[in-house]
Amino acid sequence: VNVPLLVAGHITRSQSEGGRGLPPHQPLLLQRLCSGYRLNLLVLGFNVLMLVAICVIGSQRAQLEEELRILKENFSHFSSGVEGRRKWLSFPFSGGGASSQLTSLEAKLEKQQRDVKADHATLLLHLKHFPSDLRILTCQVAFFQSNGTDCCPVNWLEYEGSCYWFSRSGKTWEEAENFRGLEPSSPPVFQKFILQHTNPFDTWIGLTDSDGSWRWVDGTDYQQSYKNWAATQPDDWQGHEVGGGEDCAEVRANGRWNDNFCKQVQRWVCEMSTGCHEPPP
Repeated sequence: VNVPLLVAGHITRSQSEGGRGLPPHQPLLLQRLCSGYRLNLLVLGFNVLMLVAICVIGSQRAQLEEELRILKENFSHFSSGVEGRRKWLSFPFSGGGASSQLTSLEAKLEKQQRDVKADHATLLLHLKHFPSDLRILTCQVAFFQSNGTDCCPVNWLEYEGSCYWFSRSGKTWEEAENFRGLEPSSPPVFQKFILQHTNPFDTWIGLTDSDGSWRWVDGTDYQQSYKNWAATQPDDWQGHEVGGGEDCAEVRANGRWNDNFCKQVQRWVCEMSTGCHEPPP
């Protein structure tokens, strides 16, 4: 009895002669393994790219520190040289051109000194922002690797275990609340953090008295929560052209709260726990 076999993509003699062989089964297990293998390759490739980026940033930091050290040494030598020239020029000279030469030389030395200080300040600025840049990159790597369960999404800022997103456009209070959810009640330390990223714009927060009494959108007890109203606020001013009072709270540029007309269009702040949902577009 001739048994049909499939070897390296060729049909056995019995199939080629009689044409009665059964079609081979699809290698489903092999396909699944290949699909998983490609996914693993993509994840591995992404991890390699992130590792390369971190290595490059680390190398740049070491280079900046070395350049800063060299600049400090040059500045020290430069200062010593300036002091030596001043002492040398302090000796009496004959002729009327000595004073003008001294003035010209001092001006050149002062300019070089300013240039060195400017380069020094630039390097210090890069070194100051480097840890923050590295944290952001590391956070984004963790976010992608954990499928959004660790760290904050891209364009969100992490602070004390929560993620914050600051809008760059304006909406009414209701539109902002429906869009993503306004920033709810926060203690003073959070208020300072938020003000750093909203100033000089007035910004909606998740506080309203549309039903007659002030309440936080996250359900926090208003009476027991932190308050930072400006003097004489809230006043529920009725002088708006379209009518109605002021039922929605905003943070002014000075950090104080104010009740405003809810149809006013202005920026807003979103808050979420780390990894809760995707960022707004």
